[in-house]
Amino acid sequence: MLKDLVNLRKELHQHPELSGREEQTAKRIAEELSRYEPDEIFEEIGGTGVIAKFSSNNGSATKAILFRAELDAIAVQEESGTEYQSEDEGVMHGCGHDGHMAILIGLAHVLKNKMTPDLDVYLLFQPAEETGEGAARVMADERFQRIELDHAYALHNLPGFDEKSVLIKSDVFAAASVGMKVHFKGKSSHAAYPEQGVNPSKHIAEFIRLADVKLDHFRSKNSLNKAVNTYIRMGEPAFGISPGSAELGFTLRSPSDEELANAVNAIREIGGEIDNDFQGDLKMQKVEPFAATINSEKGIETVKKAAMESGLEITELKQPFPWSEDFGEFRKKCPITLFGLGAGRDSAALHSETYDFNDQLIETGVQLFRAILEHHSS
Repeated sequence: MLKDLVNLRKELHQHPELSGREEQTAKRIAEELSRYEPDEIFEEIGGTGVIAKFSSNNGSATKAILFRAELDAIAVQEESGTEYQSEDEGVMHGCGHDGHMAILIGLAHVLKNKMTPDLDVYLLFQPAEETGEGAARVMADERFQRIELDHAYALHNLPGFDEKSVLIKSDVFAAASVGMKVHFKGKSSHAAYPEQGVNPSKHIAEFIRLADVKLDHFRSKNSLNKAVNTYIRMGEPAFGISPGSAELGFTLRSPSDEELANAVNAIREIGGEIDNDFQGDLKMQKVEPFAATINSEKGIETVKKAAMESGLEITELKQPFPWSEDFGEFRKKCPITLFGLGAGRDSAALHSETYDFNDQLIETGVQLFRAILEHHSS
């Protein structure tokens, strides 16, 4: 079975698809799931998502839990040099979602044997995690809304930590974040007659200055709070044109949803001040929103027990991760628990061109999920 899972993982790795476009990946997953005879398979959940339901063996479940993996890849040109390297230019499984899917398929193999007498189990293969949109789309799907859940679990491989170590963190595991687009629409003109146009450059400079001042308190309040001006786009490499439009991008991060909302409001307030002086049109837009991933205390205890029974090293993290994971969205439906699985000290970093999922984690991931199942079934 492990050999089959590794082969599946490599097949998925060769054919990555970006967020929201995971049609072929979802089709392949649904095909694979059907081999393990789930009671139901739901396709096109939240767009391209897939859910397999494995009902309790007596048909009268008193509880239901969910395990999640992600379908999507990232927009990076792969340079891993493996024989199963991505066949799609500029797209790769650089976050290990191919491995996470293989682990969940392994759990489907376990569930085929109807090992849960009073427990319904749902396996979710979620789209668009990388953009922070997928979990919300799944949550909005009427078929998902009809599912009652007692708990949801997910894992993420983590390079830089001991191989197969289980990384846990009570309360906040991963930060909330959001992107802010600020678009200026003025009027272009000949560079010899700038007075005939509306050039936004000085307003951009003022926006960045005010953001640096107003967000200083946000950053100093918590070392994990981040506010970064991530891009500026204005004009073309030409010297005869005074440009009329521009766009700024900011990324805001915090372990607190409330503090993040305050930072967003600060950006909006700056926009209002600038708009009063700008003779063109200024618009702002929130993009790629991620809620903080806040773990259930009960779920953390269950993961700890599962890891101990599996003979795995446990690392209790002191700080949440500054990156974001849209698994936090499911907290609106039920308690959630996200934990890490060490990919090895020398593993290439997530989202790097040379990253490749460590296949040694597949069996460990299935083993952990199975142990978690047994605790919920007891």
